[in-house]
Amino acid sequence: MIVMSEPFRNEPIAVGDLPQLRADSFVSVDPRFVWGQFAGLAGIAAVVVGVVALIVWRSDALFWPVLVGGIIVAVLVAISIAAFLEARRLAYQLREHDLSLRGGVIRHRVETIPFSRIQHVSVGRGVIERSLGLATLQVSSAGPDIAVPGLPVADAERIKEVVAARAGVDDEPPVDGAVNDWAPPPSPPPSAEPSP
Repeated sequence: MIVMSEPFRNEPIAVGDLPQLRADSFVSVDPRFVWGQFAGLAGIAAVVVGVVALIVWRSDALFWPVLVGGIIVAVLVAISIAAFLEARRLAYQLREHDLSLRGGVIRHRVETIPFSRIQHVSVGRGVIERSLGLATLQVSSAGPDIAVPGLPVADAERIKEVVAARAGVDDEPPVDGAVNDWAPPPSPPPSAEPSP
């Protein structure tokens, strides 16, 4: 017996009926991340200035090393300003069914990943992040991946747990070295019977 199901329908949805991302609900990343980005790029600029100064000091030619060094420093300053502004705009929003990330300086963007598409979630900490007490939440999905940097470690761990639970994926152990209560199952005792 063949059971006839209701015919497939794909009714249009009015744009006004779609759920809205509220601009006032985005949570900015920690201000230490902003200054960490700026300090890292300022350090690179200082190295470039030092190298150019060394070349000028060891060389008879003054024009070309100063010109090239000036151009490099100007580019690094522009990159530093853009990174500073990007870090200040960076924010996330955790809702009932999805996670969104807002960013961009010249071209503003908002990325949203529904929990149903998430395949893996983890927390990572680089050298600068560890020195600032920050972490990055990495979310891998069946589509694009997103990374939410500049989170305090405790916040990153809590968000990871919520996202992993709602997405139904296993999360990794905490990054701060906390002991996990999981232990491998004991191995079976050796067989007393001789093998044939």
